Amino acid sequence: ATGMGKYVNRITYKGLEILFVNTKGVSEAEAIEAWEEMKQAIPDNLDVPLVLVDGTDVSLTPAIVRKTKEVAPGEAHPDSRVAFVGMTPIQRTTAELVAKGMQLNVHFCKTLEEGKQWLVKESEKRRRT
Repeated sequence: ATGMGKYVNRITYKGLEILFVNTKGVSEAEAIEAWEEMKQAIPDNLDVPLVLVDGTDVSLTPAIVRKTKEVAPGEAHPDSRVAFVGMTPIQRTTAELVAKGMQLNVHFCKTLEEGKQWLVKESEKRRRT
């Protein structure tokens, strides 16, 4: 894996580049820092990424949700795909609402492996159309 920041790394899986945001167990301040780092990692002109987020044990506070809305690719990148791992049902509900409002295509997976597989599938779907 090519090194990036403290929370964000580019990983390659089955030939695809995925932006992996590891926020497992971080505090609110750290989660906000991680999102900021992700924003820096996605220049506006970049063909947008497949993003894998490990959100295990992170509480989705209002501040984190605000930050997410600010940095997520959303409408600027209609092709972007985000796979979330490790979220509780309550977190999922919140994340789904945020994603819907931003027209962001998200998927919730139990494992990182499952998340990567979903991103690969989505990417292949995209190429066919």
